[in-house]
Amino acid sequence: MDAGDRDTRAPAGRPAHSSRPLPRLNRIAAAVGGAAALLAVGVGTAALIRSPGNTSSAPRSLDAITVASEPSAVLPLSQPEILALLDRSPEYGALADPARRTGCLAGLGYPSSTRILGARPIEINGHPGVVLLLPGDSTGTILALAVAPSCSSADTGLLADTTVRRP
Repeated sequence: MDAGDRDTRAPAGRPAHSSRPLPRLNRIAAAVGGAAALLAVGVGTAALIRSPGNTSSAPRSLDAITVASEPSAVLPLSQPEILALLDRSPEYGALADPARRTGCLAGLGYPSSTRILGARPIEINGHPGVVLLLPGDSTGTILALAVAPSCSSADTGLLADTTVRRP
C-alpha cells in the first residue's frame, strides 16, 4: 500500500459500517429528531393529564340511548278521568302485543310482572300516545304514564306522567 492510500477496512471483529464516524449533518439530524420525539411525548402527556373544560360537540348518541328525557307535556286527563280507566278493560292500542308491552315496561324501569291497571290511547300536543296506569310507589297511588305508540325497551317515548291518589 501506498502512503497516500488509506486503509478503509474495519479493525478486526467490527463491521465496516460501525467503524466510520457519522458525518456532522447526520448527528445534527439525529439530535433534532430525538428532541422532536421528546417534545411530542411531553405535549401528548400534558394533553392527557389536563382535564377538559366544557366543550361543545356533536350530539352524543350514547346520551340519547341511556338517558331518558323528562316528559315536558301535561297529561290531558283529569284525576277523575284517570281513575275511571280502572273500571274498564284496558285499551292498549299500539301496545296490544304483550311482548311489546313487556319491552315498554322494561324501558320504563319496571319488571315484566308489573300489573297494568288500565290503559287507553290518547293524544298529547298533537302526538299519539298510550296512557298506562301502574301501581304507584306508595300505597293508594296510581302512576299514569303516557308513552309513544312505539314504546320499547330502547326508547320509551315517555310523553307525560302524573301520580294520582285513589279515593
